[in-house]
Amino acid sequence: MSRLAATSTSIPLLAAIGRMKNPVSSRTLLVYSLRPISDDPAAAVALAREAVRSHRDPDEESAPFLSSVEGDIASGAARGVLRMHDGRAVGIALWSPPNPPGLRVEILHLEDGRGSESAYREFFREVEATAGPVAFAPGRLAGLAASDERHLMESLGFAMFARSEMRFPPEAETPEARAADGLAPFAPEDEPGLRRVYREAYGERLDRYLFLLDPDPEKEALAAMREILDGRWGEFLPWASFVVRDGGRVVAATLVTRASYGPLIAHVMVDPERQGRGLGRAVLIATVRALRSHGESVIVLNVTEGNTRAIGLYERVGFVRTLGPFHGWYSTARVPVRPAGD
Repeated sequence: MSRLAATSTSIPLLAAIGRMKNPVSSRTLLVYSLRPISDDPAAAVALAREAVRSHRDPDEESAPFLSSVEGDIASGAARGVLRMHDGRAVGIALWSPPNPPGLRVEILHLEDGRGSESAYREFFREVEATAGPVAFAPGRLAGLAASDERHLMESLGFAMFARSEMRFPPEAETPEARAADGLAPFAPEDEPGLRRVYREAYGERLDRYLFLLDPDPEKEALAAMREILDGRWGEFLPWASFVVRDGGRVVAATLVTRASYGPLIAHVMVDPERQGRGLGRAVLIATVRALRSHGESVIVLNVTEGNTRAIGLYERVGFVRTLGPFHGWYSTARVPVRPAGD
């Protein structure tokens, strides 16, 4: 759900001198500096494209993100810097507006031939010195072998995480309805109960910190639910969203929004005290059946790898992995998460 967006009228400039070997002389000093994206939007777009394409992700996955990046650069809304050498942009860093743990860096890229472990370490430190502490960093740094990337990021205090997209296959049969007492379509009066389930279900898990809006759990739950219900991430589809109520208390829910590619099941939540009773399966199947009855052929959700309970549920209903896993890095100091499978 993250996107590069915000106003950025000025970016602090940081000069950095790297002592690097040169083909002519090992004593030559190469002088690097950081400049605002607005200094050279064309170079920023070119480097962003290079960064995204270096991942070799399917166009279906990368095109919307790249389009968003290019739009933000063109409008002057992009937060980030260019890394310059001899008056030419040789690297780019782009980040989202910081959330409570710190920055989420969306792109960290050095052009071909410059992506050594030491160069990325220096660039990362320049970004932190310029913009502030980083909570999340991108994976698959161009020019680095997987082992070198892992060594670099772990030495900086980061741990790997991965996310995958799962879809309900268009050719799959619509699943049979799953009975559950209290199963019903979403109603506006369910919002307070949704906030409670959100707070309890996500707790201190990585999924919460990925999009954290407020460190206070009550305020965070309120903000997260309002973003969904108010259409921050796309039109909210109440007719495809379901809850299970027990004595008027919401204990499970699905919340669905309309993304650019089709319906996205943004949340599948179950009160931790009610897990293992089939409630998650009941609301998820109800959502799939509602979407199918409205002629929707694309039904998507995203999952954090390692969340074996959630992945098992999705697979039993009929979802399959379609994109990913895509990995990134989170700061173990700034994001104090519990393991996904707990």
